[in-house]
Amino acid sequence: VPLLVDILTSSYQNLRKQRILAEVASVLGQLCNDSETRSLISESFPVVACLLWVNDAAQPNTKLKSKLLFALRQLCLLGQNKLKVGPHVIPVLLEELALATWASEECATNLVLLLTSLATINSNALLMTDTIDAALETCGIQKNGEPAKNNKLVKHLWPKVEALLIRIKDAQAAQCAF
Repeated sequence: VPLLVDILTSSYQNLRKQRILAEVASVLGQLCNDSETRSLISESFPVVACLLWVNDAAQPNTKLKSKLLFALRQLCLLGQNKLKVGPHVIPVLLEELALATWASEECATNLVLLLTSLATINSNALLMTDTIDAALETCGIQKNGEPAKNNKLVKHLWPKVEALLIRIKDAQAAQCAF
């Protein structure tokens, strides 16, 4: 892990190293399948901050963005990371969701899965309420609040999108209960 973190911290500000950064993000995400390693990476190294910086600079619908979203999702299995990552990335991710296409299906999938993970924190879910429907309409996943017909992305992503929308509605209901 220290070697990977060293590669990340020495490369993250140089986006000419996109291929290296994509592979480092992918390996870090895989390592985060182990809860002890996930905790170590989150608590002992500046990995989340570096990945957020690279994510801010990465172009949407690219391999680098897809791998970053995967790594962030894995790190966000820890609640403390959801609180840090959510407010930082949610507005931009919703803009990028509007750009999703079938050609960038892996990136769109990782984006929706990260949003769903972040939405388990009510404050994060509430950040999504105003723009999620517009983003889904713009990329063609949703039309008038329903899954769009004859769209490959819908066939692949709709169950994941539906889970996200339910989570957002649950957060809204919880907010109204108070």
